[in-house]
Amino acid sequence: MKKIILLLSAASVMLFSACSEKFDVAAPYKDITVVYGFLDMNDTAHYVRIQKAFLDQEKSAVSMAQNADSNFFSNINVRIERYRTLGGNLYFDSIHLNRVDLTAEGYPKQPGTFFNAPNYAYKFTNALDPKYVYRLKITNLKTGVTDSSDAMIVSSNKPEFFVPVIDDNLLNIDGMSFYSVLAKRYFTIDGRYTPENNFGYNGLISPTNIAQAIIRFNWHDSDIVTKAHTVRYYDYDAGFLPFNGTSFEYKIENTALYGALSTGMGAAPANVVRLIDRCDISVYLSTPDYFRYRQATLTQGNGLTGSEIAPVYTNIKGEDVLGLFTSRAMRTGKITITDKTVDSLIASPLLTHTNLKGTVYK
Repeated sequence: MKKIILLLSAASVMLFSACSEKFDVAAPYKDITVVYGFLDMNDTAHYVRIQKAFLDQEKSAVSMAQNADSNFFSNINVRIERYRTLGGNLYFDSIHLNRVDLTAEGYPKQPGTFFNAPNYAYKFTNALDPKYVYRLKITNLKTGVTDSSDAMIVSSNKPEFFVPVIDDNLLNIDGMSFYSVLAKRYFTIDGRYTPENNFGYNGLISPTNIAQAIIRFNWHDSDIVTKAHTVRYYDYDAGFLPFNGTSFEYKIENTALYGALSTGMGAAPANVVRLIDRCDISVYLSTPDYFRYRQATLTQGNGLTGSEIAPVYTNIKGEDVLGLFTSRAMRTGKITITDKTVDSLIASPLLTHTNLKGTVYK
């Protein structure tokens, strides 16, 4: 596993860990490429961030962090080659990526020690197609070295990605029911993923094997004196779930959802009653590469007891390069909490402090 102890530029974006030797922290300056790209069919524009991690025994890391020239390459060519996942992964076409300033694109950089401008990434706007593997190629025009990585595309479309509680109209109309607080009572979010016919890439049967589910509880704070309504929400993260690539099932204990509402709403301010609204349920699927990233992060740990100061994962092929280039998909939809569940929430001593009194929609 390629593990490094050095100050990574802000571009490392929390996502990387890999396989090889340790770098000498007293070595002369060298360029280490850091790549981050998460392709999503729901997006109309796709960005890949490519920066330098820097290591120089002669200069202050803080000073280098404030210098854009220490963080960006001025002489690289970035393109994506598409290969069909059927019939032997044959080359199909190529897409050139243009360098853009993310701030101008509407994604300003967070303030901090590192420079804020420019804020470069590489962009393309072609619609993603799950029939192809997208191979990122980064060529350093000065050295001639090319780094590369493959991303399978996870489809966001029905029926390939199907979540009954969102997509089955009859089930959705029944509503979200979790009124019982007895032990082993669950609210279930399940789903399936159907790959392209005869999907085949590196022996895999599916481009997916990790899921994440998030329930967004929405409500209004209604001031009975001023009559003002303030929209609020709280996200309950059901966590990551490894699965077989074709089907998954979350079984969330009802008591966990009561706890989420209790924590999310908190104690009601003076003169405020709470009115619950419909929930948003979002399910994400991602690739074996992202699953391995999760495994590496959980296994190696971080902080004082971690195996390294900054454990990182990479699926980028090449020397002196690390990062993550992969894809994800998301399905999201609204669901109404059943009347029986709302009545149970209002009566529950677990939520007395929230001053929940009813719903927005009745």
